[in-house]
Amino acid sequence: MPRSENQKLKLLYLKQFFEEKTDENHPASMADIRSYLKAHGVEAERKSIYTDLDALADYGMDVRDDEHEHGKSYKLQEREFELREVKLIIDSVASSKFLSESASETLIKKLGKLVSEHQRKELRRQVRVMGRAKTMNNSTLNVVDHIHAAIAANTTVTFKYFHYNLKLEREYSRKGKPYEVSPWALLYDNDNYYLYAYIDDDFRVFRLDRMTAVNQGVKERQGREAFEKLDMPTFSKSTFGMYNGKEERVEMVFQNRMIDTVIDKFGKDVWLTKVDDGHFKVTVPVTVSPQFFAWVFGLGNYVTIKGPENVVKQMKDMVGKVSKRYE
Repeated sequence: MPRSENQKLKLLYLKQFFEEKTDENHPASMADIRSYLKAHGVEAERKSIYTDLDALADYGMDVRDDEHEHGKSYKLQEREFELREVKLIIDSVASSKFLSESASETLIKKLGKLVSEHQRKELRRQVRVMGRAKTMNNSTLNVVDHIHAAIAANTTVTFKYFHYNLKLEREYSRKGKPYEVSPWALLYDNDNYYLYAYIDDDFRVFRLDRMTAVNQGVKERQGREAFEKLDMPTFSKSTFGMYNGKEERVEMVFQNRMIDTVIDKFGKDVWLTKVDDGHFKVTVPVTVSPQFFAWVFGLGNYVTIKGPENVVKQMKDMVGKVSKRYE
């Protein structure tokens, strides 16, 4: 590139220099700045750089100059994201179950550009989330993008849906025949993304990391009237709502030591009622499913389902079946 063209990019190179090379703990000298510019084919006098620093300040960059015994130094003092905020975002990306290892690594590298090269060394966070395996599907982000596009355009989406067999091979539902559904919402539950879609005159839920060959359809979405009648905030709060089952208001009695567990599962707005000095009860909307009963079963003697009677009976039946398997 001709030298004159490089000169036109001087202000952009200066912006890049301060973002990459400096932060509140790592200032740079004027010699450092000029050396960086020279490496990019830009010759600059001190006076012109001072003018450029004023322009960056007018642009909104917080470039500070500090006096010390060796002269002045310059640094980018504040950024759009603080280092601790970037660390938090990266921890979330690293521990997200619906992102594959490669997708997480790609996002983390991009997030690293939000801080200086010195701060970047602190971003190799060793996040360990107990019992959380990463998805094996690398295309989840593309799936999300296609679904958002279809919702915005009011069209259907098509995809194939699979499960893994014992050999960890994909086995497709409907012998590989694509689904065509009307997408209405993306839901996040229990570390997984789900598509809430209308198909065959009813709503179904599909896990995004089990979808492949996703494409935006050309047909207009169906089910608008039915979707508008739904109370989505209530549905989203309906614990175990991503599993097939009838929603019921279930009454349960817990030992007092389980208050934290109940709040973690049902939220802080759950209504707790004292039963006696050692127990409290809650009545919450639950999608009654095998996953719900498994959660209750895992709490052992710390919880008892009190109603409705049909849910109590289903729990008894499940306990009986489990007990019979070990006779």
